[in-house]
Amino acid sequence: MARRPTNLRNDAMTKKQLEDLERSLSMLSPIMVQEKYKQLADRCRFLELPTPRVMQELVATWRVLWKWRR
Repeated sequence: MARRPTNLRNDAMTKKQLEDLERSLSMLSPIMVQEKYKQLADRCRFLELPTPRVMQELVATWRVLWKWRR
């Protein structure tokens, strides 16, 4: 059975930090948010195991893009 690496750092954002990130992203232009999403997706793709913070940023960016799509 595979084991989790022991050297992972837990740099997860708090709920308040996530809300602030989403608010600041929503104030940017859609093109800038799309570019940020692409950068974050590349970081997740090329890292062996992305950190919780990178995943939270990716999901928050996706949520902003999704809300604009409606």
